[in-house]
Amino acid sequence: MGSIETQVNNYLNNKLLSIKDLPTCSNGSFIDRLCSKKFTKYSIAPEIKQSVGTKLDNIIKNKLPLTFVPSFGGYKHWWSPTYPNIDWAEIFNIKFLLEYLSPIFTNYSANKTTIEYESEEIILSELNNVPQSGLDSYTKTFRQALEFFNKQLNGKPELKLSLAREQYKGYNFDKQKLLARIDEMMPEYTEKFNNYNKEDQERRINKARTNFKLDGVVDYTQLSKTEKEALYKHSRIFNEAFLDADFEVRGNDFFEKNTNIPLLFSFGLGPGGETWLHVGSCRSSMTDFWAGIGILEIRDDNTIIERILSRKQYESIQNDLIKVKVDCPISYICNNLNNIMVYLGKLNF
Repeated sequence: MGSIETQVNNYLNNKLLSIKDLPTCSNGSFIDRLCSKKFTKYSIAPEIKQSVGTKLDNIIKNKLPLTFVPSFGGYKHWWSPTYPNIDWAEIFNIKFLLEYLSPIFTNYSANKTTIEYESEEIILSELNNVPQSGLDSYTKTFRQALEFFNKQLNGKPELKLSLAREQYKGYNFDKQKLLARIDEMMPEYTEKFNNYNKEDQERRINKARTNFKLDGVVDYTQLSKTEKEALYKHSRIFNEAFLDADFEVRGNDFFEKNTNIPLLFSFGLGPGGETWLHVGSCRSSMTDFWAGIGILEIRDDNTIIERILSRKQYESIQNDLIKVKVDCPISYICNNLNNIMVYLGKLNF
């Protein structure tokens, strides 16, 4: 094994995949830890800090179960060469959240503690034209990664991934009822969208444009530019209607549950999300882990930085990346974890 391989494998096995060095002291109150700029990457409004702090105080005072709910898309973006399974970006995020929340979990022993990732894969075939088979593969590999860490954590905290489609069973609800409800909402949400200013409309549509897979479940590649733009607009409005429809079903009982504290990454806000905490994807990146690809940056002083690259970032340096073979205990999960891409030097983004 060459020197770079040795360095990379030592880092992955002894640092990234190990929980031995998780912090145990928050150097302040729990709410100060949750609002730490090192992890949130965003400015936390005073009213958000206060509302989350009040909820956390109530949990601790009444010795209730404590659950953090990172909400995310629940898929690997189709642009990524690692699609459809997880890659190192997901592993970076799991460890990042453990480092972020460990001082709280370590010092709260009155009840069960959990990090419950929440996946909205239920409508992604309709929303982004992504095949369900790819979504299922992502779910499987993500859960395997969580189980790897669970074996080390021994339930403190428990890591889990919940799917909207699985939770709906408890509400006598399913995908067909969800799609019917969204269909009812579309005229109202189309009118609402059309009342946004042009700049806001374009910003929202551009999000759909980058996520929609033209050659997915249905082949839309032959559509005209005008037809594609109409497709992207519909996708965006569909997404906004879904967020509210989904919140009608499980919002108060899950997202706003008195023992649950939701976390969002950089993607758009849903109902209630204006008062939720936003966090980064890893120490060095704000790119959403499911929409990016995880690499290691090794600087001249041998410092190793975990990076989650966006499509634009990846394509700008892909010819400079080195593929390094990995030998670690999670490599069995999928081929993406048998290797890792490495950039030698310092990135300028």
